[in-house]
Parts: sequence; C-alpha cells; structure tokens
Amino acid sequence: MLERFTPLPKDDPELAAIVLESLKDEGVDLRSDIEVKSVAYAAETGLVVQVEKDGVASEIKGTHLLLAAGRAPNVAGLDLEKAGIAYSERGISTDARLRTSNKRVFAIGDVRGGLQFTHVAGYEAGIVIRNILFRLPAKADYSAVPWVTYTDPELAHVGLDEAQAREKFGDKIKVLSIDYKESDRARAEGATKGRVKLIVKSGRPIGATIVGAQAGELIQLWALAISQKMKVSALAGYIAPYPSLGELNKRVAGSYFTDTLFSERTKKIVRFILMLG
Repeated sequence: MLERFTPLPKDDPELAAIVLESLKDEGVDLRSDIEVKSVAYAAETGLVVQVEKDGVASEIKGTHLLLAAGRAPNVAGLDLEKAGIAYSERGISTDARLRTSNKRVFAIGDVRGGLQFTHVAGYEAGIVIRNILFRLPAKADYSAVPWVTYTDPELAHVGLDEAQAREKFGDKIKVLSIDYKESDRARAEGATKGRVKLIVKSGRPIGATIVGAQAGELIQLWALAISQKMKVSALAGYIAPYPSLGELNKRVAGSYFTDTLFSERTKKIVRFILMLG
C-alpha cells in the first residue's frame, strides 16, 4: 500500500496507529510519504511501479493495481455559469442554508465538496426541505458529524480530536480513554484490540474517537451527546447492559469523575460523615 502523505490523516493519530499496526500484522506492506513516479506493465516483467522517497528511487513489482485517487465534483455540462451558480474545482459553493450563489438553487451532497458521506447528504436534504417547504431559515451544522473507516478494526470519530481541542482550548480540556481489553464482552469475543478516547471541556464531551469492534455503532452515542450538548455526567449515569461493548462508553464517561472521587477533599468528607455515625 503506497500513501503519498500520512495514512488516515483526518483521524486521531494515536488510534489510527492501531489500525495501521493491524494492517501490518496481516502482512500489508504499508509505505507512507512516498511519491509514485510511473506505472508500467509488460508481459515479461508484470506490473512495475517506480517510486521515490526522500530523494531515493526504487521500484515495486506486482500483478494488480488498485488506484484510490479520491473524488471530484461532476459538474461538467451543467452550464452552471448560465444559472449564476458559483463553483470551483472543490465543488459548488453554498451558504449555511445550502443555497448556491443563485438563491433559488440549493446544492447538497458530494457536489459541494467537504464531508463526502451518504449520511451527510441525507442530513443536508433535511435542511433543504425545511428551507424550501416550511420556509424555515435552517442552517447546516457540521460540528457533530460522525464518520467511520470500515477497516478491521473499525475507526470512528465525531467532533474535535485531541490536537484540535488543545489548539482551540489549550489546557481547559480533559482527555479520557479506556481500552477494549477492560471490557468483558470484548474479552469473551476475542476483540480486545481497541480503545475509546473522549475529549471533555467544562463537563461536556466535545470529541470522541473509537477504534475497535463495532466502533461505528458505539460512536453514535457520542454524536448524540455532542450535538445535544449533553453533560458527561448523563453518560456516566445511565445504565448500560452487561456484558456489552456499550459499557465502554459509560465507563470512559465515568472516569471523568475519578480524580474528584478519590481526592483528599472527598476522603475527608467521607471520614467526617462516618464519624457522625
């Protein structure tokens, strides 16, 4: 696998590393920061890829080639200029209500660029319906959009990652994590490779990343919590069925209060209460 830049650059590097390590364990030769110079095929030599890294050239031979070059908005032939609709190579430009430069025309989905996910297109469709049919000035908010990379193990994310949170809030955040190996369900199923990582500010979750079995299912709770600005105490206080992977979410939320529960001040209060009989 050849990657020109850093693999999984939009995800938390700490948890992305678990996915990359799993790929290597399965025999995948992963090479990053490498530039492909040419690709050629001949019956006698097969497929030959010329690459370069740090100024050093080399070649890789194989039998098959899969290109993952990304996507580009397909607007050719639409004559958008005639409709007064502005666009660029990244996609059609819209405002927060998803209106184009021609206010009578809306654009949603991958053609806008940005987050190119089916669930984002569905969300944007709802925004447009509220604007067109109900005349409500609904605006799109992408601060709590989850995404999942369906590797093995899965990698899921929503909100801010640790680097983004520290850049924005400095030391005002609290970073919490729990490994899958702490879950009885994960141990029973032999799926202990994974971690839940939570970013909290002022008692409210602002970001979460999960790597592990069913990460795409587990991340949904944090998408709800962040979008509704729920307190982490609400996530720590609900009853999670045992044994389930969902317990990991509850336990990582509960760890937010560990320092307070076991502080000297709390110990003194407990001792005082016990003295009262």
